[in-house]
Amino acid sequence: MCDTGRLNYRWVNRGDRLTEILKAEQASRLPGQAGRLSYSKTTWTAALNEIADTLKKTSAGSVAIIASARQTNEELWLLGKLKSKLDAISDSVPRVGEGDQLLVNADKNPNSAGARVTGIAASPMGSNLPRIADGIRNGGIKTLIVFGEDLTKQGIGADLLSRLETLIVSDILPNRTTELAHYLLPGCAHAEKRGTFTNSKGRVQKFMKAVEPRGAARPQWEFLHELVYNVTGQNGFVTIEGLFNQMAKEVPAFNGLTWAALGDSGVEVPV
Repeated sequence: MCDTGRLNYRWVNRGDRLTEILKAEQASRLPGQAGRLSYSKTTWTAALNEIADTLKKTSAGSVAIIASARQTNEELWLLGKLKSKLDAISDSVPRVGEGDQLLVNADKNPNSAGARVTGIAASPMGSNLPRIADGIRNGGIKTLIVFGEDLTKQGIGADLLSRLETLIVSDILPNRTTELAHYLLPGCAHAEKRGTFTNSKGRVQKFMKAVEPRGAARPQWEFLHELVYNVTGQNGFVTIEGLFNQMAKEVPAFNGLTWAALGDSGVEVPV
């Protein structure tokens, strides 16, 4: 078991399902189980500024990024910006099940192609996860950014995560990794935001927001845009349309695409 008493959580506001559920779960534990957790409410601006200051002080190669292939193209691309600036190692978690080679794909991630073409996923996907675990174990990796994954189920257990100097996590529901985070950023489910995915055939398709997110939760691309600006100084577009169009200019697989041209059925690209 790791020493949870060492952690000082920085939660962005409250009212979203991630922090409310996590808070309730911690409160339901017996006193001896809860440890000496310190919950510190903060704002998006303060949290992103603190994270940016921390990242700017990291040494080359001491940061790793693990981002779910269930994130959007735009979110993965923005994380790729951080990867380049910080000289970070990155990967995504593969999910493989049964397929029928007709309607059901064996790849259970909706955006594996997007994770590959934006440079986040290793080749093959998941092959960098053991390297990241070894890096944490030997002290080379001191900062870990995790989007949408519970790493304790992927061979990077609580014992390793507790060795990190900084663990930055964004998710929509609590898990063992969110419990250990130094910074916890509540994100949005796909129905609560807009963006694009690239399917296994290379078709880039956009999706639209259906419901409003709870509490302080924000689309990941939205706060990632701010974080990238704070870390790199590179400003970008503050709308999803502009962000996609800029991404399409920089990612070879998406060259020539525009948000408007995707239409309702999307556009197929070589992946």
